[in-house]
Amino acid sequence: MFRPLHLLVLGAVLAAPAIADPLTVEGAWVRALPPTQSMTAGYLTVTNNGSEAVRIVGAAASGAGRTELHESRAEGGAMRMVPVAVLPLAPGESASFEPGGLHLMLKDLARMPAPGETVRLCLITDEGEPSCAEAAVRRDAPAGGQHHEH
Repeated sequence: MFRPLHLLVLGAVLAAPAIADPLTVEGAWVRALPPTQSMTAGYLTVTNNGSEAVRIVGAAASGAGRTELHESRAEGGAMRMVPVAVLPLAPGESASFEPGGLHLMLKDLARMPAPGETVRLCLITDEGEPSCAEAAVRRDAPAGGQHHEH
């Protein structure tokens, strides 16, 4: 959930240039779903290049009313999506947001983005710092990626 500070910077976050320090966001993509859907998932890899630990506490995406960090977990023989409130990253550590694991949920979409378009994805730290990347919209994971369904 966004704190008031995060709501104030949301517009600036989506318009801000990518911040390379301390976080680097790479390989971002968003899954294209049928136009009748109001949510989809986003994937990326984030690396903490700084000398101090970073806590990712939120996310934003262009065209989405809400963007949340989630993780798919096997519980009782079934897969469940569980919200992630805080994602800590130690110096030099990376986290992969990928199908079947950690991912971003883009909710309340104005419209479903189409393959070939891009969506701006931003991760927000507890310091209010956004780290953003342009995410390609695709139907399937890029070659070499996992192909689990969300």
